[in-house]
Amino acid sequence: MLATITLGTAFIVSGCDVKVKPIEGGKEIARELERHKIKRLTQQDILNAAQKYGDSVVVVAERLHVLQLTEHLNQGGVAAAIPYCQPENFEKVEALQHKFGAISRRFSERPRNPKNLARGGTAQALNRYSSDQEREAKVEALNQNEIRYTSPIYLRDETCLSCHGTVGQELSESDHTLIKEKYPQDQATGYKRGDLMGMWELTFDKMDLVAFLNDQPKKSRRPR
Repeated sequence: MLATITLGTAFIVSGCDVKVKPIEGGKEIARELERHKIKRLTQQDILNAAQKYGDSVVVVAERLHVLQLTEHLNQGGVAAAIPYCQPENFEKVEALQHKFGAISRRFSERPRNPKNLARGGTAQALNRYSSDQEREAKVEALNQNEIRYTSPIYLRDETCLSCHGTVGQELSESDHTLIKEKYPQDQATGYKRGDLMGMWELTFDKMDLVAFLNDQPKKSRRPR
């Protein structure tokens, strides 16, 4: 009798066309859940991301730098351009840094501003570029919490010679006097096109970078 009941039930179920109503917005919900799923990232994944986003920051900063300098040189000469020779402080560049969890600085062995003089480990990294041991951007883990991205700065645009060229030639005596008024210890003259001028250094907070890669709120409280 039990077998008969079971068989009868099977016929009844198989004869029914059971329809499950799809959840409204189900595909969108699934995509959103997938987007917020925590990714398992290896150390190499994180280093690769630092390389990629470091490149992005530098490309944007250098492009804006040339545009800003050209515009202000045309409008008011070197005096008008001097305040715009700090691309790491441009609003769009700072927005990218915050997005990726990075802090950027520029350093030189012959700086215009003494604050940009390379020291310690930064000086060692810059020396690898000035001695031709390195010519491309590089990433390395500084410790468990920070990743350093470095990239050489070459004088590629002739616009820069208006402020960094040879005094009395590309850089006029009067303009050099203006620069020395703001930066009395200026060493950043006498460059030629193609010369190494210094180095970008971006320090990524590992927690912030991983949070960005996972599309999560940043967790670090590192001062910027």
